[in-house]
Amino acid sequence: MVKTVTKPTGSNKRAAKARVVALVPAHNEQASIAKTIDCLMDQTYPLSYALVIADNCSDQTVKIVRKYQKRYGTRKLRLLKTKNNSAKKAGALNQGFMSIKSKPDYIFGMDGDTILDKNIIEAGVKLLQKEPNTAGVCSAYRTLPLPERSSRWQRYLWRLQNIEFGLANAWRVENYNNARVLPGVAVMFRTRALRDVNKLHKGTIWATDSLVEDYRLTLELKDLGWQVKSSLDMISWSDVPLKLNGKGGLFDQRQRWYSGTVDEIRRRGLKEHSRYEAFTITLLSFNLLMRALLYATYVLIIVRGDFNNLVSIFLLLPLAAALVQFYRWLKYCDQRDFWQGLMTITLLPNELYAIFKEFTYAYSTWLSYARPDRAW
Repeated sequence: MVKTVTKPTGSNKRAAKARVVALVPAHNEQASIAKTIDCLMDQTYPLSYALVIADNCSDQTVKIVRKYQKRYGTRKLRLLKTKNNSAKKAGALNQGFMSIKSKPDYIFGMDGDTILDKNIIEAGVKLLQKEPNTAGVCSAYRTLPLPERSSRWQRYLWRLQNIEFGLANAWRVENYNNARVLPGVAVMFRTRALRDVNKLHKGTIWATDSLVEDYRLTLELKDLGWQVKSSLDMISWSDVPLKLNGKGGLFDQRQRWYSGTVDEIRRRGLKEHSRYEAFTITLLSFNLLMRALLYATYVLIIVRGDFNNLVSIFLLLPLAAALVQFYRWLKYCDQRDFWQGLMTITLLPNELYAIFKEFTYAYSTWLSYARPDRAW
């Protein structure tokens, strides 16, 4: 069970006036929806209400939500079953938003399998009230603890992703004023900003023709002049893939993310807020080539026995990178252990993981062009 971090709260009359509605799209989430509901109902900042959007569920999700409505009340915990929704998560979120009859100040969105820190709503409200030009703020993401019975391979994949999440949080701190994307795992929006997007599309806020609806929404908010940010004071825990291949595996997840990103850039062209992403994709082939040259140099030095060159720039640069990465891991990662530290300081496991991600991005770029009509 994840230990939530509760921070002391003070009296804030301004914050007490803000109304927050939580939207929770849930497709067959019977294994986790109870914990998700408890996290929302146990917040230090009370929600106006939480709306679970049961999207084409064929399991016990709806039954579990109705059971919890008896505990928390149907005004505090509400249920909406989607109608004729073929747009998956985006369609569920759109139907949920359009069903809101009140006028909340903020909308909190999250996945149905996410665990929240008790302070996440309060932290989001405080930040958005402090910064009126900010449309949305996303949380820092952490990995849910490993299941007790996990194989060595599963532990290895979990550790890689736990390190990755921690380094991503470091990036969020260093780029606080400009989040690349507001991921749907756990994010708070200013309702007025979402209505601005709604005016553009007449009833559609989350794009139903995109594999990465959260990324497109982020770009559209930026286009409208809004700022988007991230906060380490908002904390959530999310599950991660513990297999490499197959449906729901790491490769499947990442190729959807990456190919969807390429789709959006192709659709937009080189506009202001997507140029950086286009530039990084262009560098993929160069990065892969440089890695190949670097590893070839290592092999050549070892084969020739020319160990005087071990102090060359080819080894000093990776050493410096390893030290910087190790420092960030110590500062921003949680659930650290000896093996993660070893993986970080030796650099090789994370380098191999970086190659995997770069290869997946290259494949995803090809996929975006070759199969533009693919579905989630």
